[in-house]
Amino acid sequence: MNPTNHPTWNPWPYALCAFFAVFITCVVGWTTFAIRQRVDLVGADYYEQEIRFQSQIDRVARTSAVRGVEIRYLAARQSISISLPQEQSAQQPTGTLKLYRPSDSKLDLEFPLAIDRNGRQEIKVSKLSQGFWKARLTWSAGGREFYREEPIVIEPRRS
Repeated sequence: MNPTNHPTWNPWPYALCAFFAVFITCVVGWTTFAIRQRVDLVGADYYEQEIRFQSQIDRVARTSAVRGVEIRYLAARQSISISLPQEQSAQQPTGTLKLYRPSDSKLDLEFPLAIDRNGRQEIKVSKLSQGFWKARLTWSAGGREFYREEPIVIEPRRS
């Protein structure tokens, strides 16, 4: 018992209130931060993409039977090289190469397919952001459609 009959000051109620105030502030701040983040893991027209999925499966199956289709990133030349077999390049294929950036859909690009007589095309990508990309090649040759997808990692530019 206190000789002056005054109660002693106890810091625990204030500490508990301060702890809960800081905790609630952190939770609200973190929730606000998480809600404002953009997540671009799917395309804007994902429903239409699902409807067309069976034709995509057919294109992939046809492509697996074709030998000599390549999509490669050439780091030394800062370009993407596309190769098609001779029999398809002789049929004047048409199509597109789409560069899909999973982390930011605003960076997605599309290039027309322009294969030369040797069945090759090279596309300069020196202005692309470094990181992970998906190269999606869709083309038609001989009245049939084909599809090939390759992951590509754009490396930092070396001086």
